[in-house]
Amino acid sequence: MVYKVKSIFDRKKFELALSEIMTTKVISISLETSAEVCAKLMVENNIGSIVVLDQNNKALGIITKENLIKSVIAANADASTILALDLMSSPVITAPQTMTIIQAMQLMSKQGIRHLVILKEGKVAGMCSDTDIFKVVPQLIMLEQEYFNVLGESQITEELPDLAGYCDDCKEFREKLIFHEGSYICYNCAPEGLLESDE
Repeated sequence: MVYKVKSIFDRKKFELALSEIMTTKVISISLETSAEVCAKLMVENNIGSIVVLDQNNKALGIITKENLIKSVIAANADASTILALDLMSSPVITAPQTMTIIQAMQLMSKQGIRHLVILKEGKVAGMCSDTDIFKVVPQLIMLEQEYFNVLGESQITEELPDLAGYCDDCKEFREKLIFHEGSYICYNCAPEGLLESDE
């Protein structure tokens, strides 16, 4: 049995790789860098996160604005004495630059994070935040709306892309997911009428 979904939205949106939206300018620090220096680097570079690397340039952790607020400001601590070692979130969550937007969104949601360290051949190649994704998604939604206005939804039938991940409804890992009304759901949880059968 072959299922089809009445939309080009999934394919156009979620085949976009992180390499196309990630920030390639990555600010990195060592474990001994102070929270004070971290904060200054974020302000100077207008960024929300910094990667902590070891001597072999391997990502050990990540420091975000949230880390600084929680461990320095809220704790009323001396930023010059707190080191990245005690400040960073670790282990760092990484993703290959070939990962698609939907996979990144699902990974961020599952891990409860807002930033991903992007790797290329095992080395840090960039950063991707939820903000980077949010900048792209509205444009793709507008593309779909324009497409529907021209052709009409009844004329659109695309094969369902192979989007693996966790279903937002049943929370089970599935080999194929569908984007529907802001959620990623599996075949079993798809509402009646969304899928067509070619059987």
